[in-house]
Amino acid sequence: MAGDLDEIRAFMTESLGCDSDIDPEIDLLETQVLDSFNIVEVAMFIQENFRIELDAEDITRENFARLSGMVALIEKYRAKEEA
Repeated sequence: MAGDLDEIRAFMTESLGCDSDIDPEIDLLETQVLDSFNIVEVAMFIQENFRIELDAEDITRENFARLSGMVALIEKYRAKEEA
């Protein structure tokens, strides 16, 4: 998890101008760190970087409001691949 979290943080820092020490449990939408356009950018990054194909149903507040949700989504897809 730590590696995935670090990669997402690095992307958000470099591409979106976010702080590098974002708490994985902070609500990024509520605190206006991310907006709907940024969510699309992060989703594209996750697909490209982690080589997973997200479904439209995956682009939810639950999966993208927190860094921990993004990491959980990546882990869910990895578990599917291993099954």
